[in-house]
Amino acid sequence: MKIFLIKMPFNRITMVVFSWFFSPAMILAQPTIYPSPGGLAPSAEYQVKVNGQDVFVYASPVPAAWCSFDMDQPVEITIKANRDIKWVDIRPLSSRIKPRFKDSTISFRVTKPSQLSIELNGSLKMPLFIFANPPEVNKPGKNDPEVIYFEAGKIHYPGIIQVKTNQTVYIEGGAVVIGVVEANNAKHIRIAGRGVLDGTYNHMFSESIVKTKNPGVIAANKTMGEYHRFLEFKDCEDVRIEGIILHNSTSWQIVPFNCNKVNISNIKIVSDQASDDGIDIVHSKNVVVRNSFIRTKDDCIAVKSYVSDPPGANVDSVLVEKCVFWNALWGNGLEIGFELNSAEIKNITFRNSDIIHVEAGAVFSIHNAGTSNVHNILYDDIRVEDARQKLFDLAIFRSRYSVDGTTDEKEKVRLNLNGAWDGVLSIPANEKDAHAVYRGTIKNVVFRNIKIVDGLFPYSIFYGFNADKNISNIVIENLRVHGKKITALQDARFYAENTDRIIIR
Repeated sequence: MKIFLIKMPFNRITMVVFSWFFSPAMILAQPTIYPSPGGLAPSAEYQVKVNGQDVFVYASPVPAAWCSFDMDQPVEITIKANRDIKWVDIRPLSSRIKPRFKDSTISFRVTKPSQLSIELNGSLKMPLFIFANPPEVNKPGKNDPEVIYFEAGKIHYPGIIQVKTNQTVYIEGGAVVIGVVEANNAKHIRIAGRGVLDGTYNHMFSESIVKTKNPGVIAANKTMGEYHRFLEFKDCEDVRIEGIILHNSTSWQIVPFNCNKVNISNIKIVSDQASDDGIDIVHSKNVVVRNSFIRTKDDCIAVKSYVSDPPGANVDSVLVEKCVFWNALWGNGLEIGFELNSAEIKNITFRNSDIIHVEAGAVFSIHNAGTSNVHNILYDDIRVEDARQKLFDLAIFRSRYSVDGTTDEKEKVRLNLNGAWDGVLSIPANEKDAHAVYRGTIKNVVFRNIKIVDGLFPYSIFYGFNADKNISNIVIENLRVHGKKITALQDARFYAENTDRIIIR
């Protein structure tokens, strides 16, 4: 067979033909779309296409909807909503994505892996979360004896998943797992995949209930089973949690407890339940959280240490970066506290992240209701889009969770301070010295390059317990509100009591 080559001058006509054959729409690499889980109804609120392919949209009682896929090249996203649209916000605003919308259809281009909140008509009631993941790496084999593997396209009911040294729990994209994960005194463990771990029944798990594989039966047996945290790791070392979506938890979600070397990356958390803290770092060291999306009703991140934990188990060396946070009706965005009873909480860094909503509470909070010395804390390059109450909230006080607190419900009501904080107990003036022995300190905290880019300018609190158990050496550097640098304390909306050296520059 002869091949004829036709020589053409590379002129304007050639360019038109070349551009037609290789237009951007045609050369977009196809994303990885996961199969829909069998037996699960899609959201009635949204339909989503990525490069023209349908993507399964999950419904959540937040209320919200969300979808997930992998990409390594730019993609075009088209959303069909079940309502008329007159305005669209795509957050975080730092993504700089500008949508096109008309009637009920939205479209926009995503050029890199992103975690986005699509909000319609200025309302927070029914957002759509887009989780555009990077390509998956280190996917384990199905037949590996050290892998607990959950296949795509199914709803699985394993119940309580016990993970041992050198094991991996893998949830394939398009799989939904009804269960909790627990590990004790294990090393080199990994929880990974692109699938969903559902926490709707975390407060009632037992093997006999879950093995029915019937959500109706599980829900009907609310008096059976017992409370479980979602992913709990006790006394573990070298823990990796990667890529999965945690949905609708009724309990604390990711909890490294007296652990060393914990790496959490590309985690997506969508919930709106009481006590649904996103990540609770308890008595742990060398913890990294990055590239994750956390939407919770309670604290997004909480750093804690309990009085009953192993002596000497401080919290040391925690890094949280490149994340997106949404804290809803109570709790705080980035919290250290309330339960702080180890000798030290130190070397904690939050940086290069977006706070898209804090509907109540504080964006940045250190609530020392124990005896710990909290020091060497850095918040750097964090963008705040919508905070309704407090910006900085550093306080030393007595709370219902303190050693000198109370479990008596009537006393909680009687002693409730009923002010700027939830769960804080009043102290009569003549008893203050007696309670001082249960208090710690907060010192050497730096807030650098904090930017309020939209929304309100919240007030801040710096509240020490007394002259000795106080808050000291606080530096606020380059605080900007709607582009304006705040250089004087009187312009910063600060309340301060029992503090020593708060510097703004």
